[in-house]
Amino acid sequence: MAALSSYNYVATAHKPTNVTHSLVASFTSPDTLNLIVARCTRIEIYALEAQGLTLLHDVPLYCRVATLELWRPANATSDRLFISTERYQFCILSYDSQRKEIVTEAKGDVADRIGRQAEVGQICVIEPDSRMIGLHLYDGLFKVIQANSSGHLGQESFNIRLEELRVLDMVFLHGLPKPSLAMLYEDSKEGRHLKTYEVLLREKDLSDGPWPQVNVEAGATMLVAIKSGGVLVIGETSITYLSGSDFKAIAVPFMVV
Repeated sequence: MAALSSYNYVATAHKPTNVTHSLVASFTSPDTLNLIVARCTRIEIYALEAQGLTLLHDVPLYCRVATLELWRPANATSDRLFISTERYQFCILSYDSQRKEIVTEAKGDVADRIGRQAEVGQICVIEPDSRMIGLHLYDGLFKVIQANSSGHLGQESFNIRLEELRVLDMVFLHGLPKPSLAMLYEDSKEGRHLKTYEVLLREKDLSDGPWPQVNVEAGATMLVAIKSGGVLVIGETSITYLSGSDFKAIAVPFMVV
């Protein structure tokens, strides 16, 4: 009788159930409201109908989703999905309504040879006017993927140096003529601050943003950009609205977001 091999192949017959990301978008058509759910290595596309949610597609990705955001090029009527993976690759997915299938519009690699992986994980931010996509993948670096005049992403990306080493969250501000970034970061003394920058695409650099730097709650962890202008700072004991020199804060029961 032959000896049993010492090598084993282990696989699971169950699909992942943990939800890592979710979005609401008009993905399959301009008039359809879709719920898009990422479950680690799969993407599920649902349609909101009169009887509830209907599963349209369940797609394996053969990767682990690190970020999932909506991208709508100029003059487009439906949303695209921008996905970056834990191995620093990205793709943009769109929907072909005639063939009823998901299409890969673009893909690429955004890994750098040097750099320390961001401690808080990957952050992806989409500029509201679809002029660029920003990624924070490594401490001290902000990566830019710029769109061309037709609204499609270019093949090349570039890095901009950041003074802030521990970035907790970032968002693009709405309603400003230049791409403007709001950044929540922690300093070496564990104080937390909100700072804004303008992204200079031609110079491949950052300049001072429209708002002065402000101190925020020590437990602040998340930013939410408001389409009418301003940003919400979500903390453990308060939620603060900031828009330049204007601010409004409310106390909330202790919570960890």
